Amino acid sequence: MAVAKVLLPSLSLFVFYAIFYYADINGLRALGEQYIASGALPGTNEPLRTIYTGIEPIDHLLTTLTAFFWPTTDGSNPSLLLHSIAFSGTFGSAWVLITLEAWRKGNAWTIAAFPMIFGLTAQVLTFAFAAPLYCFFHLITSRTAKNPTPDNLRISRAITNTLPLVFILGYMVPTQLLILPISEHITFDLKQIFIAIWQPWPAYVSILLTLIYTITTPFTSSDSTTPTSERKSLSSLRWVYAFAFGNTALTHLVSWIISLASVLVPGIFSGEFVDALHPGRVFEVPIPWEDPVRTVASVGHGVHAFLRWDYIIGSLGVLVWAGSLYAAAQRGVYGRVGWLGLFGKAVLLSIFVGPVGAAVELMWEREELVLAKRGSIENRKKDS
Repeated sequence: MAVAKVLLPSLSLFVFYAIFYYADINGLRALGEQYIASGALPGTNEPLRTIYTGIEPIDHLLTTLTAFFWPTTDGSNPSLLLHSIAFSGTFGSAWVLITLEAWRKGNAWTIAAFPMIFGLTAQVLTFAFAAPLYCFFHLITSRTAKNPTPDNLRISRAITNTLPLVFILGYMVPTQLLILPISEHITFDLKQIFIAIWQPWPAYVSILLTLIYTITTPFTSSDSTTPTSERKSLSSLRWVYAFAFGNTALTHLVSWIISLASVLVPGIFSGEFVDALHPGRVFEVPIPWEDPVRTVASVGHGVHAFLRWDYIIGSLGVLVWAGSLYAAAQRGVYGRVGWLGLFGKAVLLSIFVGPVGAAVELMWEREELVLAKRGSIENRKKDS
């Protein structure tokens, strides 16, 4: 855990070099500012919407974010679109884990209990900055990180029962609206509104869950500790983990299968897509420190480089955090940590289901470990 406490804030700080500084020196920032100044959407002659709320600072921010995200939604850059599919599952499932931690009894009224702050920060200052930062604060403030027990890991069943649906409504539906193609009904202007509506999705999730908890808690007994209630709570939690795992694993596999197919069976694609969908294009790791620095040819290319580091740093931070929490659970249950097995599991899962898929699995196993320890203690008490 000591290593994680150093690595996580370091990852957040690295964002300012690998993402923001790189976006400056490779020309992305200048290109984006040119389009905003000209009042046109990147890569088009269509007008860039500049008024959303009537509040100038918010409208300026939404205009900037719309210009940035436009190439991820318009289909003009297949490499970027395919990478964005993988990223959408990664971001969403990472936030499921963070939201679960926020609602644990042991985190009540700590900074870890307010993920909306970090979620909105992620939308402005990147997932790569906000996710490791949340994970760092969680590790240094949370009882669930230092000494996980069934009691401090407890989450109201009102939350676990509804969390997947809330994420579908608050995150997945707005995300799907982003990629609707331009048509008679989906105009350029409406698509920009969809991008703006999508931006505060972490707030939608947090507010909906808070409302659900506030309304349902007086009428439920989800916090009781009867065997039946415990079984229901565990079943509900397992569904949440399965939902998060499936979401990130599916998008990871789809993006990699399509990309690898462009190499293995290129004949199924039009010629223009074969090169664009190549793994070396979709999952290329741009090098900020190369000399000379490659300038980007378009906003789309620059956004792709930006989001590659956003994905890499953010998902690595979540995996380090999950690994640290899993190690703490192992230490509490077994008295030691199987580091070799932990690293091997993390690497293999990262390859096949992505780093956040690996993180979901580790968090799930952590939960099961702690609850299994309680079960074994109770059984020994009965036997005695």
